[in-house]
Amino acid sequence: MRSLWHTPVHLLTRSAGRTRRLCSAAVVTALTVAGLAAITGAPPVGAATSAHARSATISPDEPTASQNNLRNGWDQNEPTLTQSAVQGGQFGQIFKTSVDGQVYAQPLIIGNMLIVATENDWVYGINAKTGAIVWKTSVGTPYTITSCKDLEPNIGITSTPVYDPKTGSVYVMAMIKEISFEFHLVGLDVNTGAITLKQRIAGSPTNDSHLSFDAVPQDQRTGLLLMNGWVYAAFASHCDHKPYAGYVAGVNVEQRPIQTTLWTDEAKVVEDQGGIWQSGGGLMSDGPGRIFFTSGNGVSPPDGSGTNPPGELAESVVLLQPQSNGSLQANQFFSPSDAPILDRGDKDFGAGGPVGLPFGTATYPHIMTQAGKKGFLYLLNRDDLTGRHNHDHDLFQTSGLAGLWGHPGVFGDTATLTSSNAGSANDYLYYVGQNDYLRAFKFGVDSSDSPTLKDESNSTFRLGYGSGSPVVTSNGTDPNSAIVWVVDSPDSNGDGKNASLGAFDATPQPKSGGGTKMREIWNANIGTAAKFSIAATNNGMVYVGTLDGDVYGFGITSGGPLKSGGTVSFADTTVNSANTSPATITATRTVKFAPGAVGGTSGTVSFATSARPGAISVPLVGDGIKTGLFATSTSLTFLLVTNDGGVITNVPVGTNSWENTSIVNGGDTPVRVTSVTPPTGRYSATGLPTPGTIIKPGEAIPVQAEFTPAKAGTATGSFTITTNKGPSVTVTLSGIGLRPVDKFASVPAQVNFGSIKVGHTAKVWVNITNTGNQGAIMSGTSTQGTPFHAQYSIPKGLTVNGTDDLTVPIIFTPRTAGPFHGLYKVTWRDGQGTHTLEVPISGTGVG
Repeated sequence: MRSLWHTPVHLLTRSAGRTRRLCSAAVVTALTVAGLAAITGAPPVGAATSAHARSATISPDEPTASQNNLRNGWDQNEPTLTQSAVQGGQFGQIFKTSVDGQVYAQPLIIGNMLIVATENDWVYGINAKTGAIVWKTSVGTPYTITSCKDLEPNIGITSTPVYDPKTGSVYVMAMIKEISFEFHLVGLDVNTGAITLKQRIAGSPTNDSHLSFDAVPQDQRTGLLLMNGWVYAAFASHCDHKPYAGYVAGVNVEQRPIQTTLWTDEAKVVEDQGGIWQSGGGLMSDGPGRIFFTSGNGVSPPDGSGTNPPGELAESVVLLQPQSNGSLQANQFFSPSDAPILDRGDKDFGAGGPVGLPFGTATYPHIMTQAGKKGFLYLLNRDDLTGRHNHDHDLFQTSGLAGLWGHPGVFGDTATLTSSNAGSANDYLYYVGQNDYLRAFKFGVDSSDSPTLKDESNSTFRLGYGSGSPVVTSNGTDPNSAIVWVVDSPDSNGDGKNASLGAFDATPQPKSGGGTKMREIWNANIGTAAKFSIAATNNGMVYVGTLDGDVYGFGITSGGPLKSGGTVSFADTTVNSANTSPATITATRTVKFAPGAVGGTSGTVSFATSARPGAISVPLVGDGIKTGLFATSTSLTFLLVTNDGGVITNVPVGTNSWENTSIVNGGDTPVRVTSVTPPTGRYSATGLPTPGTIIKPGEAIPVQAEFTPAKAGTATGSFTITTNKGPSVTVTLSGIGLRPVDKFASVPAQVNFGSIKVGHTAKVWVNITNTGNQGAIMSGTSTQGTPFHAQYSIPKGLTVNGTDDLTVPIIFTPRTAGPFHGLYKVTWRDGQGTHTLEVPISGTGVG
């Protein structure tokens, strides 16, 4: 007999958005059990633990990012991953395998092979059941980056690969050192790891021959797409450091000789920015010849029809179509009405990725979702993208959410929603905003047969910035089998430490006092998560790679000496009081839950036997409650944070800045709003509840505050919400306005062609940059002097923000000998008036 000693159990509280250890939050009661010793922490590292997955035939179930080309993250073929199995003690860690390098790319599962790619340019084939390494291949030497702290130290393989069953190869996009650092599409035999293809990405895009692809400033984050024998990849930047551009590259991997193509979303007068990164989400396709992506910061399109895409396509959802010669062409686009404002505040529309829904309405059967850093969630008709207008032409939008880095997950049991079946249907969208709750939006239908969304339920704790996109498993369309899986990176700064993989009921569950919640049913620590890490699922298993260079496999366990009694779910417990619940794993230990803050808390208690290595962890989940409302952030400071955090400034006059908070009922009874005092002056807020609103227990109402300074200097404000229970909630607002600066500059400042033979043509490229801090609306250009003309005109209505630049080729074709003088003029307007930049031009005709 061995006596178990008194051991503290560490819980991770996630209610405040930051993770902190509460060493005294739970106490385990000592007891005596034959042959057992209690431990805290994770199982020992190794290719496989003592637990074993049940044997089964595994199908090639996840050959691409987020399950399928719609990128909706829904795996409908998981009959064994039931809620009872996951929370009932049968589910746990099967293996933990170490690899060489950080794992940002989502793993793939091809047959019984788990494919893992790393930033050190290694690709692994791992036994999907046991975690044993079957093969590993180095595809080259990665690039060591020093200019950007976002993803470091090595840039190798960042994006999720794709598998082609016709060639039997998995394809990765790798930064490789040869003569210089270049991106290569590398194919590897899925069974052996032998390299089957290696194709460099180079050259000029077909829609702008002046540009030339340079790999070093480009980041390749977006998941790869296989379509019609071509593998497509998209590119963005490292920390928004120029020069870079948004590119889509294609390689035909099924034909020889190999054919490639390249396209850019910033062409003609705009030749940089518009990065395509989507926080790791994949290029989306809903069928042959259709590629969707969403671009980030840059010069966005002027107002116009969606069927006539311009050269400037930043902050846009774009539909690309391959042409008969293999080149790509933009066919449709949608850009928010405030796209230039998004760019001005580094609110990339393309921080989120597009998702095609597997359900719709009779009128709109093909719906897609899109959201970005501003937190506006759009429903769009993917058969009819509507361009950019003064008012958004969308199917539906919801505003004021926390910004999205990633993409939603979905589940649905009703393919065609109608006004009569929508109420009973279980069609949901799952959204994880920055430092916000996991939210479940339920789909509905309005009187015009357009889809709608309702924010129906949320988790009891916030997930940190850097958390991954949700994925969903189910047994077909049975809502009682559906589980939402999320990698929670709990710290608000995105460092990934103390991360966990969590599982939630996919349908909102009752909460005491009449509310509902997204109930966490299981969790496990995974060490340090990579930013925006997405789990992979297949055949009863869930996989995730980490920043630590570990790959975890979780599944149904059997065969070990210890058997878990399942997740311990504590009853809602008032803050600063205590509750107990038994944790069972062959034997039972009593765990005390004493929350120190409102909101959800999770942790584990782990057991090991002296007879053999390995440990079994029992997940612990509980909610701390306190009567009344609270705000997740009680003080909001407004700044412009750009270049991936590299540049932080106050807010220029006339520029918009947004910050988010949530108003949460932290108790177990409904509260009624009795009064609301909104902000005034240069502050406003969307999402504030109105007097009379009933806020249910656990309900988190997102509120987005906006600051638009009218003059330089400090401005303060606040808003207050009072209810019939508990104290009032006040959120303070503060910001500083910067004086406006209106200035454009050209390089060169004047153009001198020198001597050009009569009848010949010379070209000089003039770079025109907004060196001020105001958004400038271009109102016209002109070239004076007969032998001179601009090859491209700057579109009227195009908005050029501070640091944005345009590139205009000036042409000189002398028809007679002699000197010539001219002038290139650019006119723009902003909140301070109308302005003109003049660039002198000269040249001499000879011969």
